[in-house]
Amino acid sequence: MKNQAFIDINFVNWEKHLKEGVILVDFWAEWCTACIAQDKIYEAIAEEFKGNLRIGKINVSDNRILANKFGVRNIPFLILLKDGKPVMKMPGIQSKAHLINQIKNHIK
Repeated sequence: MKNQAFIDINFVNWEKHLKEGVILVDFWAEWCTACIAQDKIYEAIAEEFKGNLRIGKINVSDNRILANKFGVRNIPFLILLKDGKPVMKMPGIQSKAHLINQIKNHIK
């Protein structure tokens, strides 16, 4: 992961990053072309919700325990967490408009 707009989440730091605020977590892998294609949408969403939403990425190849913990079976897979609790799970490719509408429901 090279994009500075995203937080690299792993087994060591996941509790610190996921316990407070609203964070959209992308479960992905380097070999998943659909996952990488979604990054432009996540960048736009990070800009739109700047200051109200963080975007984290968990590489499932390196963090299988976390993928299992959150019930990830296929990627791409998104989970929106609010104060450490999952409020929405979205498997598969998501459009920017759909993500914005879903996130707006959880950000006040």
